Amino acid sequence: MKLEELARYDIKLLVAFQVLLEEENVSRAAERMYVTQSAMSKMMARLKDMFGEELFFRTPHGIQATERALSLRESLYDTLEQLKQLLDPPEFDPQRCDRTFRISLMDNLAARICPQLMSILNRTAPNVKVQVVPWTKDSMDELSVGQLDLAVNIVDVERANFYEHVFARINPCILVRKGHPLTKKDKITLDEYLSYPFIKMVVSEFNDTQHKDREALERLGRQRNIVFETHNLNSAFLTLQHTDHIMLGGRGYNEEVFNRFGVVPLDIPSELDAPSFSYKIIWHQRQHKPSEQRWFRKLILDCLSAE
Repeated sequence: MKLEELARYDIKLLVAFQVLLEEENVSRAAERMYVTQSAMSKMMARLKDMFGEELFFRTPHGIQATERALSLRESLYDTLEQLKQLLDPPEFDPQRCDRTFRISLMDNLAARICPQLMSILNRTAPNVKVQVVPWTKDSMDELSVGQLDLAVNIVDVERANFYEHVFARINPCILVRKGHPLTKKDKITLDEYLSYPFIKMVVSEFNDTQHKDREALERLGRQRNIVFETHNLNSAFLTLQHTDHIMLGGRGYNEEVFNRFGVVPLDIPSELDAPSFSYKIIWHQRQHKPSEQRWFRKLILDCLSAE
């Protein structure tokens, strides 16, 4: 039988078949199906047409299943149970969840939440595994086809069928090591800002093909001297610790990371109009409704929101 031929059949008849098998009485079966006894008898006739033979015969005390009906009992029950699960999936239980969540996290965010995340999973969902991967130019495509479950990033989401949840607004700042000469200044001038070599922390699809402050500098006829570019936050911060280089960063969510690396945030010169940005959770429409995805997103957000 071709798949499309199933459309000719009424699923309600299979439910009636199961109820008749259980009750062995047309009146009681009709009550369970919320139909009249006459309608139930018509269903029995339609079942005969569907299967090409009688499935029940009447007795003084009700009805009795034929050998054909009894041979179908087990497969009918299994089919209806699978259909029930398809239409009404069981409530999600983290303890029974056995899958791997693949997520893209920026280095600073991974360092902040992964220890807490894995501790929670160890207690509440011991069979769940997590893979953390870097963000790339292909990450949006990977989200759309289900190769990534979610991402936490600062990139702009400009595609249809994607969701985002902003959890932190970030204001640009200068980052330097503790004891850097600029930390002694109450206010940093543009000349002072540009007099130091720069480290550029590269975020794919955010600033890999541009410098966020370039347009503002070009309007002033100025430019900065970038001597080191990296995708790795640890290498950027460790380089800051051992040089007088400076880099652009974000104030408002990253103070814990700054303290860990001995990095100090300073105000950007007033001549520069550096745009603010947002940390956000990003996911595709395909991950929006499944219960395990909603549970995992909330868990990630709770970890990100924890002090």
